[in-house]
Amino acid sequence: MADDQAALLMAIALRRVSERYACAVDCGDGDLLAAQFTPDGVVESPRGKFVGPEQLSGIPAMVANRYLKTFHAVLNQMVEPIEGGAEGETYCIARHYFHDPAGRYLCYEMTIRYQDRFARTSTGWKLSRRALTVVGTHTYEAQETPN
Repeated sequence: MADDQAALLMAIALRRVSERYACAVDCGDGDLLAAQFTPDGVVESPRGKFVGPEQLSGIPAMVANRYLKTFHAVLNQMVEPIEGGAEGETYCIARHYFHDPAGRYLCYEMTIRYQDRFARTSTGWKLSRRALTVVGTHTYEAQETPN
């Protein structure tokens, strides 16, 4: 029973890290995003490799400069304990809203899998590495709504 409880508490804590990461991107909060990582944390994505707090904290601004708004939904997450932490896979749907050159309001949607490695630190669970794999994309016209 104690092992089951420990596994459940770990899974909840790791999901919260992933949810805060998504929120940080959508809210444009670089400090919140960087706080989800160990000091030597890494994000690997099609846009490049970002290492350490300074580079990681710039990710939300990079996204905000490209899109009007975003919406990241964290879906299922499978994690397993390993020596020194945990690793797993996190599924996400990421929607990116923008106007095209003709003025149409569009959504660029990405289906994503993150390959995650987590470390347990003195301040709680943190990502040490997150590698983004794009499974598929779709762009479609959306209805623009006031913020």
